[in-house]
Amino acid sequence: MSVVSSITAAEAIDHVEQGDAVVVDARPQVVRHQGSVPGAVVVDPTEVATRLAPTPTGSFPLVSNRDTEIAVVSVRSQAPRIAEQIAGLGYTNVHYVDGGFPALRSTSGR
Repeated sequence: MSVVSSITAAEAIDHVEQGDAVVVDARPQVVRHQGSVPGAVVVDPTEVATRLAPTPTGSFPLVSNRDTEIAVVSVRSQAPRIAEQIAGLGYTNVHYVDGGFPALRSTSGR
């Protein structure tokens, strides 16, 4: 059973602009040549568990509040799995961007 849901690129951009969300760019390095996501937290998909896990003191290192909305951008087939992995680390408001980076890129020019 999935604990995360999709979010549209437009919703993700709106939430980030309002200060309510953070984009986690979990695309593999070989795919990030397509372009960057301004302001995103960049994490290689193989390092999600180590880079986003709470520290021994219980704080969250890259996204400081576990209730912050996280919009995951990754390779389409990996995005739901990575979002669920992040939710499994204790983050409570995790989504994946439907359409991934291409959708964000086309929506950001609206």
